Amino acid sequence: MEIVYPSAFEQRVLAEEAPGGEPRYVSLVVPSVGRSGEPFPVKVAVLDRWGHPTLGLGGEVRVECPSASPSAIEIGFEPARAAVAAAHGLTIDRQGLFRLSCEFAGEVFHSNPIRVSESPETPIYWGDPHVHTVLSDCHPDRCRSLNFCYVAGRWLSALDWVSAADHVSNGRGSPGKWKEQSVTSNLYDEPGHFATLPAYEASLKGGCGGDNNIYMLRWPDIFVDEYEQGTVKTICEKLPGKLGPGEFFAVPHHTTRTGKHGEIPNEIYPGQELMPVVEIHSKWGTSEYRGNPNPLHEVHGGPSYVVDLLNAGLRLGFIAGTDTHTTFPGWLDRKEPGHIDRLPGLTAVRADELTREAVFHGIAGRSCYAASLERIYLDVTVAGADMGRAVPWPDASAPRRIAVTAAAASDITAVEIVRNGRTINSQGGGDWKTELTFEDSADLGGLEFTSERLGRFVYYYVRVTCSSGAQAWSSPVWLLTGD
Repeated sequence: MEIVYPSAFEQRVLAEEAPGGEPRYVSLVVPSVGRSGEPFPVKVAVLDRWGHPTLGLGGEVRVECPSASPSAIEIGFEPARAAVAAAHGLTIDRQGLFRLSCEFAGEVFHSNPIRVSESPETPIYWGDPHVHTVLSDCHPDRCRSLNFCYVAGRWLSALDWVSAADHVSNGRGSPGKWKEQSVTSNLYDEPGHFATLPAYEASLKGGCGGDNNIYMLRWPDIFVDEYEQGTVKTICEKLPGKLGPGEFFAVPHHTTRTGKHGEIPNEIYPGQELMPVVEIHSKWGTSEYRGNPNPLHEVHGGPSYVVDLLNAGLRLGFIAGTDTHTTFPGWLDRKEPGHIDRLPGLTAVRADELTREAVFHGIAGRSCYAASLERIYLDVTVAGADMGRAVPWPDASAPRRIAVTAAAASDITAVEIVRNGRTINSQGGGDWKTELTFEDSADLGGLEFTSERLGRFVYYYVRVTCSSGAQAWSSPVWLLTGD
């Protein structure tokens, strides 16, 4: 068993920008998928009441792994160093869903689940696609540095990848900031261990696309901003002057925000390749449907929810991020501005390897799903199709089988199957893991939507809710019912 700690420089970054107090919580993070007999790591962070890494623990934390070998590990922490580490070398020889646990200060803390199988399963890489640093010049009294963004993302939040998507509109971007962001991002990108995904946020007016993040395979010489006179489509029309085909895409977020509402009418829609996903949740709130339990504090009255966009025929997978303005990737930091007070969002990407390119293409291909607070394991197929796919379905009367496997750190309270924006089946939980199937035998004739982009179609996705308040949303599957 090998115990790895942050480097001296990384320790200094954590101590400088987020020194923690008395320990209150323990975070345990393991990979979401593994293979029987293959070693995997567990990442441990001891936190204070604000979610900051505690300093000066000067003792050991015992992690229980009853299904693993070894069955328990003890991780020691030195005084005056952030209590953050990774233990490498655990193995599980059985198949199934498993969790690790730690008893600390009279409480029991569970890891996220790991699904272990005999045959290789495409890995799930967790990340935060929406982090703001001091370079955004937005709440600079709360934001932290780019160094902290990447060090905290890799060690404190134990993420696989992070995007520092800083603001450029309204004079907040400059060539100097752009160079700092691109160089620092490239320095922290370490294929196979941690990926940094190039991105920036372009603000647009309501009705012009709202706020969008632009994700890229590489950093061009400078950004494209259309705040005063453009739309999300004109940004996508100008970016090919700086990036090649397939090297960027746009993602709308908090589409229901008053004044920055994100309806995407036909005249500004850049197409499904250039807008493959939507950010369904952030610490601003959930934009899934009107009346959802976690809305933004102020919402637009128009049809700008994610369900509205799907009903209009936009083929959008789901991602989620924090939109943090304290530069805490994927984290429940309790010192955000007052209007950014919901649970942190996370994005799970299915990819063959942990590289910038693989994460980018995983999101672009909708091989991803969204979650809040917890790294909820979610596997969904609809009529045999994986999440994010669009498949022909010429026989509208043929039944569709929906299969769901879900697991979480806390107990699952509901698994809901959504068709065309409406819940058609809801099953309770009561345990931290569940597997279920549902056959939808309704005749789709008359239920379809029609758009010039997809023709006649229906779509399905799954929503999971946990006792902690955490949720997950599978990217939709589209059944194309036209001839």
